[in-house]
Amino acid sequence: MDTTTAMQRAGQNCGNLMFQYAVYNLIDEPRLVVGQDIPWTPETLSESCRVLVIPSANFLRENFDFTGMVDFLERSNLPLVFIGLGAQADDFGKTRFDFHPSILRLIDLIKERSEKVSVRGEFTAQVLESFGITDIEITGCPSNLINPAPDFADMIERKLKRPMRYFITHADEPWPKNPRKNLVERRLVKWTLSGQGIMVQQSVPEEIKYLRQNNPFSTERVSDNFEASLTQALMPERTVEDLREFVAMKLRTYYSADQWMEDSSKFDFSVGLRLHGNMAAWQSGTPALWITHDSRTQELVETMALPNIGMEDFLKNCETVEDAWKRIDFDPAFYADRRGELRQRVDSVFDAAGIRTRES
Repeated sequence: MDTTTAMQRAGQNCGNLMFQYAVYNLIDEPRLVVGQDIPWTPETLSESCRVLVIPSANFLRENFDFTGMVDFLERSNLPLVFIGLGAQADDFGKTRFDFHPSILRLIDLIKERSEKVSVRGEFTAQVLESFGITDIEITGCPSNLINPAPDFADMIERKLKRPMRYFITHADEPWPKNPRKNLVERRLVKWTLSGQGIMVQQSVPEEIKYLRQNNPFSTERVSDNFEASLTQALMPERTVEDLREFVAMKLRTYYSADQWMEDSSKFDFSVGLRLHGNMAAWQSGTPALWITHDSRTQELVETMALPNIGMEDFLKNCETVEDAWKRIDFDPAFYADRRGELRQRVDSVFDAAGIRTRES
């Protein structure tokens, strides 16, 4: 595929593949994927299925027009199951939202057609409750439930007891609105350049076009000044030639959840601003540290009891990747208990819709 098509298939963020993969594999009965097994036509959907499951992300956010999807959901005339639904804001204190009319219609659909809704954290639950929705289960992200091994938490603990040699960092965006995020990004790039690590870019289409420019199926090209601009954003003390070497040798993107986790399992540590990039490593048994920077990431890591550090704390106290490694605070027994509780909550949402799930 060319990059535009590939990113459209991934919802403009390859991290979506992780929680979609998770939801698909939790269901233990015949499943049809809309757009793959059946077309995006409400009539076909209504004829083929009894319920529509929506792996959800930060749908409840301002400045977001969701009209196309909401029109489709309305016309399907099926019961709806939302898994991992999230509200996005700069901080937990936000109480008033200027949602697009399509988001208000989405909230009405949840009231009308969902027996229960799975949300990623307490903040999202409060937002929905303010709109009169009370049948809520706080579940975190379903990607936390991918690895079915009964000793999964112990897998993480065993790696934590070994030396940290090889690591993965996770890119966010080269030109963020928040300049503090750019400082984090540059630090992660610096570690990756000089250390035994790779970096994963999952959500910036222009950067991924550049990354894939030698793929014969990716015929799109970035602008002539893109290399210089990206060099200045990520490694201002380096040259364009250094950027080219970094992209060829150190930068990755993934369009397969299985391959992403397979590669991540080879490393000792994962760190970055991206929830699902870290989660790909975590589910493969690789310890991770989530750098939090907004309400979305904060409520997710708190709900799922994942090792985390605030962005300002990271900038102040993590000069080296070894510093970040030492900041992992992980209690395998506590995490396993929390994960088991979250799994029961997810199961209750599916059960309310009459959907069978795989055994825990």
